[in-house]
Amino acid sequence: MNIDILPIGMYGENSYVVHEKNDVLLIDPGAYPKEILKRIRPEEKVDAIVLTHGHEDHTGAVDDIVDVLHCPVYLHPDDFLLTAHDNGKDVRSFARPVYSDITPLEDTLDTGVFHLKIYHTPGHTPGSVCIQYKDALFSGDTLFAGSVGRTDLPGGSEQEMIASLRFLRTLPGYLKVFPGHGDATTINIEDSNNPFLAMI
Repeated sequence: MNIDILPIGMYGENSYVVHEKNDVLLIDPGAYPKEILKRIRPEEKVDAIVLTHGHEDHTGAVDDIVDVLHCPVYLHPDDFLLTAHDNGKDVRSFARPVYSDITPLEDTLDTGVFHLKIYHTPGHTPGSVCIQYKDALFSGDTLFAGSVGRTDLPGGSEQEMIASLRFLRTLPGYLKVFPGHGDATTINIEDSNNPFLAMI
């Protein structure tokens, strides 16, 4: 497995291009689709786009990429409202329509060579998830290095975030965490050093 990390867009959102043999998984393509597409070699096939949640800084490049690659898109159904066609653009809730077909995420996803475990971790948004592939955990805006996601936006919940963080602390400590913003970390490091986890 090889992972390209592209911190792009106004909010420095991490878009991930995960390579495994000649298969590729795109996680949270938030902006600059041409830059993301440059990371895909001609011999590679993109199996899917998987979204950790529905905020526009994580979904902004989806439609342009699907127009080129015609790959499926997955999102937890509790965040479908954030990407609905009739929601206009709600700046406060970071909602923006996604016009590509979206398939609901379930507890696992098998696509190409990728076997993914999907953990529903609401708090930042109702449909936030963390995505595990092998020893990598893509945590979206649930868990960051030294911090956690906001809960004060529409659909956020401090109580749900606390429950989600408690769950993440039960995962294997060796898991390398690739967050939606900022540097990579591990479950062990965050369990020991993250002040927000120390409070729960």
